[in-house]
Amino acid sequence: MDAFMNDKIGYKNNISFKHTEIDAKITLDDQTTFYIKKSPGYLRLEFDKSENSTDAYQQVKTMCEGIKKIVSQ
Repeated sequence: MDAFMNDKIGYKNNISFKHTEIDAKITLDDQTTFYIKKSPGYLRLEFDKSENSTDAYQQVKTMCEGIKKIVSQ
């Protein structure tokens, strides 16, 4: 899951999710903002549509759908 998140949003924003624990509101380089709480075996992501663009929503939604496929395997 960490590598997938890095591929989708991490590398292009100079963020690594690998081996990290996070509890913060993140702002990406394109001004996309979301709350993430992540620790081993746990991920919570909150995204406010009113604070972000439609493109940002699609990017995060696509990432979340991919994460869902990974964890359900």
